[in-house]
Amino acid sequence: MKSKKPQARAIHLVPRSAFRHAAALALVGWYLMVPPLANAPWKVSTEAPISQWQVYRTFPSENECEKFQSAARAKYEPTSDAELGTIKKGTRAFARQMTFAECIASDDPGLKGN
Repeated sequence: MKSKKPQARAIHLVPRSAFRHAAALALVGWYLMVPPLANAPWKVSTEAPISQWQVYRTFPSENECEKFQSAARAKYEPTSDAELGTIKKGTRAFARQMTFAECIASDDPGLKGN
């Protein structure tokens, strides 16, 4: 019987920076952000920089955020466009914010402002 010769094993070295990068990616969450209210009734400032928008809710993935966003738009669009006097006072502004809500990665550079 022949004795088996040990085979050399390849060693793969991974730079530390790769681990830091992977850890950073794992920490990225998603925000459902709503635009700020403008100074006029029922108006939202969709042109405001994203750093001025408000976080409405956080999500672990973009997919989960987008599912919630889609459901929220479907729910609140009728209220945001409803005729005056047919909805509760104060609900139109929030409905408009939800209609224009956006999913933004928590590491988006625009969140830091200028």
